[in-house]
Amino acid sequence: MPRYAAVVFDMDDTVISRADAFQRYLERFYREHEALHGTPIQPALDLMTQWDCRGDNDKIEYFGKVKAEWPGLEETIDVLIDQFWGLLAEEVEPDHSSNEVLGQLNQAGVPWGIVTNGQSKMQRRKTVRAGLIPLAPFILVPSEFGDQKPSPAVFIKAVEETGSFASETLFVGDNPVTDIRGAQSIGMPTAWMKAGRTEWDGGTPEPDHQIDHIRELLPFLIK
Repeated sequence: MPRYAAVVFDMDDTVISRADAFQRYLERFYREHEALHGTPIQPALDLMTQWDCRGDNDKIEYFGKVKAEWPGLEETIDVLIDQFWGLLAEEVEPDHSSNEVLGQLNQAGVPWGIVTNGQSKMQRRKTVRAGLIPLAPFILVPSEFGDQKPSPAVFIKAVEETGSFASETLFVGDNPVTDIRGAQSIGMPTAWMKAGRTEWDGGTPEPDHQIDHIRELLPFLIK
């Protein structure tokens, strides 16, 4: 018998590759801004990727670093941030292998949904670009109701959407704090998406599962 009655997913670097989209954004950013061309492309991309911290950063601080490194950039920090929200979303592509798994959940009647932090317009655009709209029973963007993961209220709302109990609803995400700790705070079992990392370093309690792809969870969800 399946171990879990329902499942809730984070979006970025869980069911879509935010990392790949961000690299495409950076390549475009480099091409379109001559002020960066005094630095070879790969060192420039590596530096901007390092500052990104997998998206867990303050965008004002981030683009402040970019402008400090390349003072020839004419755009203000506010303009660069506004451009970022739209351009990153446009670089998202469907993860067909993940979408296939999500389709299998629908065919099996498993309740599931997505909870994603971030700026509302950008995250909603990502869901369209990723092909998630026809698949997902629900998609929650907590910023739309004034909250963010790891707030317990966000996870409680997600569990309510599935119609299950927290103890039988698996949460899957890549961020040890906003995803794993947030879900654990209301008693949800968890699966950590390694996303290229080799081992868990988020302390205890550890997640119930450590995975490289959501297909690994199908035996725990489908009869």
